[in-house]
Amino acid sequence: MQKKITFCIFDQILYKVKSLEINMSSNTDNKKELIIAAAIRRFAHYGFSKTTMNEIAEDVKITKANLYYYYPEKTALIHDVILAVTDDFRKLEQDLIEKSDSSIFDLILALLDLKSAFIEQHYMLHMNENMEWIKGASLQTLMREIHEKEIVQVAKLFQKGVDNKELAIEDVNKASEIYVYLMKSIGLVGILCDVFTGIPTQCNVGDVLQKQKDATLLIFNGLKVK
Repeated sequence: MQKKITFCIFDQILYKVKSLEINMSSNTDNKKELIIAAAIRRFAHYGFSKTTMNEIAEDVKITKANLYYYYPEKTALIHDVILAVTDDFRKLEQDLIEKSDSSIFDLILALLDLKSAFIEQHYMLHMNENMEWIKGASLQTLMREIHEKEIVQVAKLFQKGVDNKELAIEDVNKASEIYVYLMKSIGLVGILCDVFTGIPTQCNVGDVLQKQKDATLLIFNGLKVK
């Protein structure tokens, strides 16, 4: 059932991107969003460094000068691409949370499945995100904001678990911060070789997911109300 839910969610993502392209092609006021949609496709397939602004301009069928009017540098475009993809994912994540009637533990496992499927779908983009973060590039502020939003989301789930008497946590905020750092550390270690070589190995995603689930089970066994 979970696999079916996950793929259904990604059908929604693909449908949204295609709809975005169709709608925006007839509306010049949304040219910036059309550029982002084209950049998402390029970056997800070739990565940040191997994609040129000229290729994106050709995909959108505008001149390079027109592209630079909207995005004077590639870093600004990368920023908006990461923001757009992350915002779309957060909406899907929130939808899953709102529709779930599972325990907090099962819900968090479902969210890990969702994120894993998302990363696998956009693996090259995920690798490049982490490379930018490691380099401490100009995207660092954005990556920090995304990280903080993840902590807030987990804190809400943990607090719900406390309210439902599923979890025994004294400091929800601290527990949430530690959990997010742990999940990200497992994820980063799992793809570190790919990040540095630039060669994607998507089979790592499943291994990372299993380790994250195992760690979550370990943590929840310690946090359960006795």
